[in-house]
Amino acid sequence: MKIVVNLLIILLILGVGFSSGAMLLNNVPILDPPGWTTRLIIYLSKNSAETDPYSALPELRPDVYPVSVEQLFDIVRETAIELDWHVTSIDHAQMTMHVIVTTSLLGFKDDMTIRVIAKASDKSSLYASSTSRIGRADYGANLGHILQLKRAVQAKSRRL
Repeated sequence: MKIVVNLLIILLILGVGFSSGAMLLNNVPILDPPGWTTRLIIYLSKNSAETDPYSALPELRPDVYPVSVEQLFDIVRETAIELDWHVTSIDHAQMTMHVIVTTSLLGFKDDMTIRVIAKASDKSSLYASSTSRIGRADYGANLGHILQLKRAVQAKSRRL
């Protein structure tokens, strides 16, 4: 009985360590609003993330960029290539693209769809969804993909 208890404790410690390490690698803002408990529940129970104006996670609310829809679409395409994501399709008419992102920890493939929408002649927004192909929890990997894209696009759009 003592061996079983010790084994369970070891497995629990390994599980917590793996989960914590995965979230650190995914560079998710665990302590930001709406709080670490809500975020932990999301990271351990969802295998997708998407931008949404009403998202509980503020960083998933779409940003408005001070560039035209065409400029933003070009920035997004360049960024995806620079991030070494595999661009599988581009639809210029719909301003959408599909990419496959390989996770850094275990090399899992995540599917990401990105859409650019005009807000005005010189303003546009980026909408993205990212979904894991395997598993029920992504440890924030899909959120991490979207944040990585948004940060790079934000930096590039400021330079224009």
